[in-house]
Amino acid sequence: MHPMSLSPVAEFNSLNAAYSCDVLRTSRASELALFLYDVSGDGPSIRFLHNTGIAPELLTVYRQGVFRDDPLLPHGGVSNALLGGGELGMSHLPAKQFGAAANYYTHALRGAGYIETAALSRRLSRRFYLVAGMLLGNGARQSRHIYAESAVAKTQSWLMSAADHLIDNGILAACRENELSKSARPLADIPVRHQMLLTPREKDVVAQMLRGFSNKQISACLALSEYTIENHLRRIYKKFDVHSRTALIAALSH
Repeated sequence: MHPMSLSPVAEFNSLNAAYSCDVLRTSRASELALFLYDVSGDGPSIRFLHNTGIAPELLTVYRQGVFRDDPLLPHGGVSNALLGGGELGMSHLPAKQFGAAANYYTHALRGAGYIETAALSRRLSRRFYLVAGMLLGNGARQSRHIYAESAVAKTQSWLMSAADHLIDNGILAACRENELSKSARPLADIPVRHQMLLTPREKDVVAQMLRGFSNKQISACLALSEYTIENHLRRIYKKFDVHSRTALIAALSH
């Protein structure tokens, strides 16, 4: 029995969960979030990708406008020290400065019980930054701070891995969309009575199979695990009372 492979979404979630634990432990922050910051002004400016338990209400108000007063974002106002040849930026608002600041950002975070913040960001393109934001709650010991500098190496590895995942899968998705738009739908030649037996996802699997794709290629094309593709094919075989691709193709043509 072959090992179950993860879908791109599950792989990304697993990557974020592992790295966020390491970064929390090293930085000694209470919570953190990973998000995309879009500086274009075209569409949502903030897209959260992962967080370790920050209240949904705080994420919502931040996304809806509080981010505009966030001094830790690139060009946000707080000195953004460039690291790693300028690829990574780090900014920090220690508890004393955080407590003295007065804007929507600090008001919202203080109201949610946070007393100190830090952020590390990586530029992905002219439009997007990938940001890891760290928060320290007021329940932390008085002598405790966010040790952002200590977490630079782990956070940089996280941002690089997350960026690679987003870019790789974004390129693959664009290629898949282009391939599908340029190719005729193979299902057009299948009798309607056969199509009615298939779910929408099963139709997608059959369409790619009729193009000659292997399970691995179908998995990449549909952004599903190979295990899921195999399960779909088993159900399709059962519906048409066949046991192989060749037999299925023959059954679909009659």
